[in-house]
Amino acid sequence: MSLSKRIFTAFFAFIIIPLFVLGSVSYLVSQKVTEKKYAEQTELTLKAIGRNINNMIKEANYFSDFWVTMEDSVEVVEQSIDDGGANVDPAGGESSKGTDFYSQLLEKERLRKRVLLTYPGIHSLTLYRNDNKQVNVNFSAKDTPIPREELEAHPIYQEVLRKNGAPVWIGPNEDKNLTGDYNLFTQIRVLLDVETMKNKGVLVTRFQLNELSKIFTFYNSQGKIDRRFLIVAGNGNIVYDSEKSPEGRRISDYVDTETLDMHSSVAQSKTLPFDEHKSLVSVQDLQLQRLGIGDWKLVMVTSWQYLSGDMAAVLRWTVVITSFSLVLALVFNLIFVRRMVTLIVRVVRAMRQVERGDLSTRVPVVGNDETTALSRGFNSLVKRVSELLDDVTEEQSRKRKAEMMLLQAQIKPHFLFNALESINILAVQNEGRKVSKMVQRLANIFRISIQQKEEITIEQELQHLMSYLEIQKYRFEELFEYAIDVPKELMDCTILKLTLQPLVENSIQHGFEGIDYMGRIEVRAAIEGRNIAFYVEDNGIGIAEEQLARFATSGITTLQEMYAESPEMGERRGLGVGNVADRLRIHYGNGYGVMLCSAPGCGTTIKCLIPLEREGRR
Repeated sequence: MSLSKRIFTAFFAFIIIPLFVLGSVSYLVSQKVTEKKYAEQTELTLKAIGRNINNMIKEANYFSDFWVTMEDSVEVVEQSIDDGGANVDPAGGESSKGTDFYSQLLEKERLRKRVLLTYPGIHSLTLYRNDNKQVNVNFSAKDTPIPREELEAHPIYQEVLRKNGAPVWIGPNEDKNLTGDYNLFTQIRVLLDVETMKNKGVLVTRFQLNELSKIFTFYNSQGKIDRRFLIVAGNGNIVYDSEKSPEGRRISDYVDTETLDMHSSVAQSKTLPFDEHKSLVSVQDLQLQRLGIGDWKLVMVTSWQYLSGDMAAVLRWTVVITSFSLVLALVFNLIFVRRMVTLIVRVVRAMRQVERGDLSTRVPVVGNDETTALSRGFNSLVKRVSELLDDVTEEQSRKRKAEMMLLQAQIKPHFLFNALESINILAVQNEGRKVSKMVQRLANIFRISIQQKEEITIEQELQHLMSYLEIQKYRFEELFEYAIDVPKELMDCTILKLTLQPLVENSIQHGFEGIDYMGRIEVRAAIEGRNIAFYVEDNGIGIAEEQLARFATSGITTLQEMYAESPEMGERRGLGVGNVADRLRIHYGNGYGVMLCSAPGCGTTIKCLIPLEREGRR
């Protein structure tokens, strides 16, 4: 990954992501804190509302207790029935037959005043006497009472009888058969005789509890809070909704009741979707069972948008400020950091070019600060390195030439000594013709050796080699035979002079030492890729493993190691092979040189590898 990408990744990883994570965590924490704090406040509000509802139900129960226990009230109702009246209607209904009309008006007025002054929220009253007689009283509008048969068949009837005078309440939408045409709050209780406290019948009273709306309106107007109140019965039906939604709906139509436990008696607040809007939903048990009401829950729904209003504004400003800061950071990154990175990238590219050997590379000098000093310093360094490299190159060239001259100087006396020794032997034997031919061969050898060029053609090298072999044949006529197999297309290729002769000499001097059979030397060449490989093979005595290992590890490493060997009888053994290996390595590079393969009694194969180069094309 490039430096610019790394810096951008680091900027993204260590600045942008932490800011995003910090903002997200802060937002979530603030949501939790807001939810917790408001839930605490909500719990207090729900308790206060619950107390008000408790007082409202108590008041309705007090009215019911007062009305059904007053002797004159009971007597009025009973007198109306005894006189043959079937219905008493204070709202102006049709008069009962068999009753004085004027007396009925007085009775209705008296009853109306008493009821309305005592509790104005009553809507209707129905008394189911034990003697199967029924009295209906409407105070505001016509209300159809539930038939006696349906009431007595309803499961709640047995609960009313069991409570023996204690009220039982049914809320709107909880059971519409009991709450009437107007779906009102309905109270059912046993009517007791004042003196004997015996059951005289069942009294069904329906209330228009307008006070409930006033309670919720009061708490909803505090601070203009966007919230909604619901009273939910134990069966999940909504008894009351402050927003007056369509009747008969269930709480499960608005919220997931599996997440919000409506049967728990513990107050709870959770952030849930309510009617497809994110809201804080709080539930409080009203605990009205002792007043005759079932398992009613008070639900308060507060819009999350309202709760997070100020927080959202702060969050928006935080996002704006953070975004502005990030933009400034990006601008800083582009203007300053990118400039630094660009300079570093230029220097790195220039260094790579220098590594590849291009010492003419220079970094553009721009500006007048520390980066300018860096560019100038780099350029000055490369210039100085170039100068030093030129000096080293020149020195190495001189050293290489000196080493080559030394190596060639080592070969020439060594070979001359052997050749002159052979001529001397022939002269002692009076072999004048052979001496003449050997001198002629020796002249050819020295003609090539004294050439100033380091490289000659393979054809010239082979002439030199054949001259040497002919000299050795005169000396050791029955010792060996030779064969040379080099393709004609390689004859014009170049080779370092005096390369093959020392390798062949190694076979004659050391490979055929002490043999009792005809030795054979074979010299062949082949093209291997872009190189030429010469193979010098003999069927001599081979080389021991110790000597071969020593030659592989240190025999051709350096001139100093080679010449540090102890001379044997005034002559260095293996001088020719080591000499050739060093010369090839110095001249062509470390990828070229000599490799030996041998074993005792199996002969020796020497491979000489040189680059394929033709004369005049280098």
